[in-house]
Formats: sequence, structure tokens, C-alpha cells
Amino acid sequence: MRKIFATFKTTKIQKAAIVVACIGFFSILIYMKVEPDLPVFLKKDVTIAEDGGAIIEVEESLSVIEGEFPLTMNDYEVGEAIHAMSHQKVISKDDEKWGAKIPLTQERVKRLIEVVETRQHDLEFENESLYFEILNRWSDNDFSQAARDHNHIWYNQGGTIGEATGIMSPEQEMDYIKANYDVNE
Repeated sequence: MRKIFATFKTTKIQKAAIVVACIGFFSILIYMKVEPDLPVFLKKDVTIAEDGGAIIEVEESLSVIEGEFPLTMNDYEVGEAIHAMSHQKVISKDDEKWGAKIPLTQERVKRLIEVVETRQHDLEFENESLYFEILNRWSDNDFSQAARDHNHIWYNQGGTIGEATGIMSPEQEMDYIKANYDVNE
């Protein structure tokens, strides 16, 4: 019996590699369970409406938005949604924008306000006041602080790459929309 197992001797380097592989594997499993269940937008049929060239609005179906943003969203998921929507408005330091690409629409903003209002009674939102501050400003079409808004959420999530440094011009925003969503013109 010992002869059979004698052929399976491992060196210290092999043992270390096995331990590192196991840690990596279990870390991935843990990460996958923690990851929020947010919609992933690669490209989507959207229609663009411009308001005086300064505000670009992506229009989508309300029923789709209600499905993507259920009233049961938790604090982290709301933060992720705001973060993903802010990408449509901001320029990043490293020209990197990590995470989902979710169109920033008035319907989505209103829905997230409704989610936070509904869930605030459960005392689950650590960042409730920040969410209301951002979403109420956005509902008034005020994106003048979008870089600051992005960075507040980004910092709360432990962001290290993609800090916002400014706000896109309408032309840059239009390019972003066309690059990330199928646009019906």
C-alpha cells in the first residue's frame, strides 16, 4: 500500500501551488455569490432624445426597467446601478469604466428613487441620503456634479481604477451611447 502512495510525493513548491490554486478557486466561488444580480447591458435597442444639445436621454420601456430594478434591491445593488448609470456622463482618469453599462434615463432615476423610498423602512440602506441626493438632482436633469456623484459611489465600493475627473461634452456622451447601445436614430 505504501508503494502506491510513494509515487505521489509532492515537493514544497507543488504543495504551495495546490494551496494557492485552492484559495483562488474558493475565492472565485465566494465572489460569484457576493456579486449583485444587476442587468448587463452590452448593447440594447434605445432611442436618443436631445434637449437643447446639453441633455441626452436614452428612452426605454418602463416594464423593462421595473424588471431590472426590483423593489427588493439592496444597498449595494442600488449603488452599483447609480455607478453604472453615471458612466454615461463622466470622463475617467484612466479612461477606464468598470462594471455594467446601464443607460441613464429619467425612468431609471425615478425607479431607483422608488426603490430607496420603499426599502428605507427596512433600514437596509447605509447610503440612503447619498442616493437621494444624487437621484433627486438627476431627476431634475442636473448632472453638473456627476463626476462627484460617481466618485462618492466608486469610493464607497472600494474603487481603485476609473476615478471620474470631469463631465463629458454632449458629443462625447453621444459617442459613449452609440458605442454601448444599439441606437435607433
